Amino acid sequence: MYADAVSKISGSIFPIFFAQEQDDEYIVGVAGTGFFVDDNGLFITADHFMGPQPPGFTHYYYGQVPDRVCEPAVEIERVANDPARDLFLGRVARDYLQPVELSNEPVRPGNSVCLSGYPLAVVVRNPQGGLTGNIRRYWQPTFVIDVTQTQPTFSINNSQTAIVNKTCDGYIVQNSCLPGMSGGPVFNVDGKVCGMAVANLTRTIPVPNEDPMVISNGIVINVEHIRDFIESSESR
Repeated sequence: MYADAVSKISGSIFPIFFAQEQDDEYIVGVAGTGFFVDDNGLFITADHFMGPQPPGFTHYYYGQVPDRVCEPAVEIERVANDPARDLFLGRVARDYLQPVELSNEPVRPGNSVCLSGYPLAVVVRNPQGGLTGNIRRYWQPTFVIDVTQTQPTFSINNSQTAIVNKTCDGYIVQNSCLPGMSGGPVFNVDGKVCGMAVANLTRTIPVPNEDPMVISNGIVINVEHIRDFIESSESR
């Protein structure tokens, strides 16, 4: 069902690496996912892992792993960000990159969409100074459950860290957003992007005489906000 759409999207998404020097250690990993919105390296991702970081912390583009690796890595440039809506617009110094196509169709409860990203990546620094790891794209077809226009406190990727005072104007989906998928595009069967996954709405439901039931639904920002953010940033 999504084979053609996945083929179309796979050339536009990439893992966002981070590197941090801390207590004589060099820590590397994948912070989240980005996707290109023009062919000159402009991309969109989530702001909650791209915002202000401690000294020695840097985000990098290593190419569209695992298909193409960029050596040396390119440090990511900030173009604009909107912390309240959890949107970050960045750029990598590379040309002729494949942008996604943004959908003009409204999303309704019951629509089928697909989450994407680079969850659960394993990355280590090898003795030669390079990186070794297991990094794979992940595709999760799911259904839109409901729209949401609230300012909730919700967990990031099933962790205990909370995002507060974020404007969540979009929709929730049946499946959860796995660690590393924040910032990944959510697309329809035509391969058009209809939102961006940012976190999970996690609820604990008491069950008599049993352990509580924990339900996590992915939160997706509407594509209209992505488009408006790009246009307002470019007009500055």
